[in-house]
Amino acid sequence: MKKIALLVGLLALTALTGCAIVAGDTVMGYESGKFVYHDGSLQSNYKAPMDQVWEASRKAMAELKASDILMDRKIEKGTIDAVVSEEKVKITVEYLTRTDTSVSVRVGTAGSNVGAKYIHEKIESNLRK
Repeated sequence: MKKIALLVGLLALTALTGCAIVAGDTVMGYESGKFVYHDGSLQSNYKAPMDQVWEASRKAMAELKASDILMDRKIEKGTIDAVVSEEKVKITVEYLTRTDTSVSVRVGTAGSNVGAKYIHEKIESNLRK
């Protein structure tokens, strides 16, 4: 019983502080229960319909003065490829439910957690407007 309590305590502590797991070529992690980091992409879910999240993502690229923008939008998924400050950026927006949308952001070839988080902040800010 003590081992189970210790395990639950460690898992709770890990969830609060963030964690990364490396298995071969794959890196996965999460931070504050809000972001999931997977192979160079930072993913987060938003409580907003896909159309609103898509528009917020598009506006984020405009605010960052992105160039070479290529947008491909389908019913349940869309991607925005662009260049921001000489770094390639890929935003993937996916329908989850009527009120939930997943967004994955990858900055650069290897993936920049800081850059991706900044873009997520821009998207979130546009959703609040």
